Amino acid sequence: MAFTLEVVGKGFRLKSADNKREIDVSPAQAKAWQEVLDRRAREQGLKNSEELLANVKIAVPEKGDSQFKIGKQYALSDADTMLMIGGNVQFSNPDLIHAYHEGSLNPDFVLVPTMQPEGAPAAIDAIKAPASTPEGRKQAVETYLGKHSGSVEERTNAAVALMESRADFGSPELQAPRLKEIMDVLVEPYEGEDERRSIVDALTQHSWSSEPADGNAPDDKGPNEKNLDDKGMDKLIAEHARTAYGLR
Repeated sequence: MAFTLEVVGKGFRLKSADNKREIDVSPAQAKAWQEVLDRRAREQGLKNSEELLANVKIAVPEKGDSQFKIGKQYALSDADTMLMIGGNVQFSNPDLIHAYHEGSLNPDFVLVPTMQPEGAPAAIDAIKAPASTPEGRKQAVETYLGKHSGSVEERTNAAVALMESRADFGSPELQAPRLKEIMDVLVEPYEGEDERRSIVDALTQHSWSSEPADGNAPDDKGPNEKNLDDKGMDKLIAEHARTAYGLR
């Protein structure tokens, strides 16, 4: 499965889909990759790589990957996968993408759109409203997830769109409790341990973005930056699953 490209300070690293492998790239690679991503941004009508990374995820293929497989990995619908393929104008064939190899200065970057399911903005507004109540937030999340209840997978993917928007929950101190509230609404309909565990596993396997809650740049470790990074998210999810649902 494809790696996800992450920004680390002024450089990059690759994270595997199972979150068990991380590859830090060299300064020479980072410089070359920056140039490639700036070019990809211009092809998309964007100003630079910073603007590009604010709108898409970047997948870097492993052996056997294709754009179709990458679309499935990132939980895109068939229609959204075709849109993704159409947007990656650098590939003449969606299957002809090359596996990453160590030291590569010009890997095949696949731009994966960040799809926000219908209803998410309204739910986020309700969650972050200063005068919101626990019951009001729960109702907003229930209403939103109710539109995406075709399967456990669909419901979980929809919840990710809310949890990925944690920078909008208000003050940084509200991130963890709001995320727990969303998790509770997400798993509430499922009493079976296997179904609940599949949801928790899907959440911990997701590659979470780590945009600062206070709007600082990713390499700005100022005193107000208290956002949850990928490992912090995994810890919060696992601990809440254990204490709230008895899952170990």
